[in-house]
Amino acid sequence: MTGVHAATAQPPQPAAGHRRRTGRRLVVLTAAVLVAVAAVVVAHAWPRESFAVDCLAVGAQVRGPSGDVGTAAFVNARSTLGPLTVRRSFDSSLPATFTASAARADAAAGVRSFVSWKPPGGDFRGAADGRYDRQVTAWARSVPRTGVYATAFHEPENDMTAAEFVALQRHLYSVVKAANPTIHWGPVYMAYWWDPGEPSHYVGDPAAWWPGDDAADFAGLDWYSAQPQPMTSTSAFETWYRTMSATSAPLYITEYGQYAVGPGAAPEPRQQRARAAAIRTDAEWITAHRRIRMWLYWNSTGDQGDWRLADPASQRAWRGVAAVGCSG
Repeated sequence: MTGVHAATAQPPQPAAGHRRRTGRRLVVLTAAVLVAVAAVVVAHAWPRESFAVDCLAVGAQVRGPSGDVGTAAFVNARSTLGPLTVRRSFDSSLPATFTASAARADAAAGVRSFVSWKPPGGDFRGAADGRYDRQVTAWARSVPRTGVYATAFHEPENDMTAAEFVALQRHLYSVVKAANPTIHWGPVYMAYWWDPGEPSHYVGDPAAWWPGDDAADFAGLDWYSAQPQPMTSTSAFETWYRTMSATSAPLYITEYGQYAVGPGAAPEPRQQRARAAAIRTDAEWITAHRRIRMWLYWNSTGDQGDWRLADPASQRAWRGVAAVGCSG
């Protein structure tokens, strides 16, 4: 009988109150373990990013000699413009997927993407109201989780009010980040509208154009001067920089053009030398002001002419910028 009881006897049970206390301790312990494991997983999956944080990211939008603006033209430009790492590209409408976009070949070429698109038909009001959320979500989910930079409706001042732009950006930010939190999303402004000395095309209240620190990962500016001059000494840049410095966002120069050679005109060596000097002056200022974390040259053409750095002096100046920028 003793042997049978030893084989079948149940271990003594604790009192009910003791069981409850033990249960609570197990729950607390289990929760703590899960939190610790989650922290390790998150730390492994989302390491602190140093690109365009601890260094200046340098890149361009490139139009090659044959007129090609694709990734290959960007890669080829490195031989004259230095180690460019960020390629600016544009889609006139929201791409169905990233592989259908102008940036589709960037990742395979080891290039970081800064992409820009507009809502279907330019319908910014519909986009702000959620009309295209399904398409925006599909696009965002298709974007490689490599830290792509993106914006919608860059240079908005021509087309909408500050309140309309803020509504658009705030809504798109929430949709994009919910679908793919690795996308860096923010607004890109047009310097032409930020000069208080030009009341016919001034934004009025610059701060009204900011969507909020909770709805932007950066603030960008597109700046051009057909006649060479340092960007950092202009009123438009100063207004934008002062306004955006009050935010918590890193600041990017997402298009930068110096000296446009008009259609049919020959480049002027004196202006080319002045362009190179302006680039060097801006480089010194940006080095001293670390809120600027990205600088992209417009090595392409536009309505005013050809902005490309075709002369040795200008190329040397930009190579100097790229040489001390972020590595790929």
